[in-house]
Amino acid sequence: MLFSFSPLRILCAVLTWLTILALWSLTSSISGGGSDIVVIIASNDGGSIGKLPDFKEKVFRNRASYAHRHGYDFLWANISAFPVPDAPTPHWSKVPILQAAFAAYPSATWLWWLDLDALIMTPSLPFHELLSPTTLPSLLLPPGTPLRGIVGPTAHNVSHPTRLVSGWEDTRTLDTPALQLLLTQDEMFGINTGSFALRRGAWADWLLDMWTDGAFVAAGWVFKEQDALLHLMLQHARVRDAVGVVRQRALNAYPTDRDEREKGVDGGGWLGGKSEEEARGMMWRRGDLVVHLAGCGTVEGSCDALWGEMWAQREGEREEDVRGAEGRRERGEWGVEVGWEGVGRRRRG
Repeated sequence: MLFSFSPLRILCAVLTWLTILALWSLTSSISGGGSDIVVIIASNDGGSIGKLPDFKEKVFRNRASYAHRHGYDFLWANISAFPVPDAPTPHWSKVPILQAAFAAYPSATWLWWLDLDALIMTPSLPFHELLSPTTLPSLLLPPGTPLRGIVGPTAHNVSHPTRLVSGWEDTRTLDTPALQLLLTQDEMFGINTGSFALRRGAWADWLLDMWTDGAFVAAGWVFKEQDALLHLMLQHARVRDAVGVVRQRALNAYPTDRDEREKGVDGGGWLGGKSEEEARGMMWRRGDLVVHLAGCGTVEGSCDALWGEMWAQREGEREEDVRGAEGRRERGEWGVEVGWEGVGRRRRG
């Protein structure tokens, strides 16, 4: 017999497709939907950072008001509703969540995944501007930059000089519509999937089908789904040449150290007017779109303080956008009822 399916695999598949149908049912009746971009966040029922009060409400305010401001759709997914067979951790669930989002938002061209431990710091900066053919080429890493990272049981960073960040030799001839996935890589651990954008199409369908291959899930890699993606990029030109690796501060900056945070060093949005050295940097500057607190929590209480500092330094959300996002939640117009109950439609009286 060529194929065998365990009861667990069948149950996971059934649960995933039932959730996709529920999402489709919810979003098909949304008025004002049909955006080209969907902002996605995911958590489990108890997911949080540290012991911050009203953490998820703040995250909702940050993400949903941004989506409302720029006319994007917004989805908060419940990780537990998207199991991956035999996956030892919930990291792998982002793959079926992305598949469900494409099914639930048929008008969407791009999905923007942003981890729970990230903040939109400059809400006036529209995400679709990053995607434009006039902006994106200037944000891509220089041609010939090697991919970084290691696929294996350790977290050591390795440069791969024979595997470059794109198959093009000159950004002036770069065919930006050919790019299907936009992400960043850092100098410590390589590519990072805390903030990335995926374009709808046959390539994305193929990638999402391959990404959770059972051999990858069972491999015991340190960075799990992140390592699986790096493996595909290293081994397959079809993957590598469709991925645009952008400068980290454009999409996935890390927090600066305390001294620089207190100075409030300006960056200038989309890295404009900055030196090449600073533009290549990993660390957030005022004016950058996102800060990602990757790895936050390794020291007891560190996340609470860092999150509070970065929250205080963000460009504040406009109150009309906050009210608009809250109104859409009250009317059930966001894809959050299928996600974590605490940020779904509020119960009345």
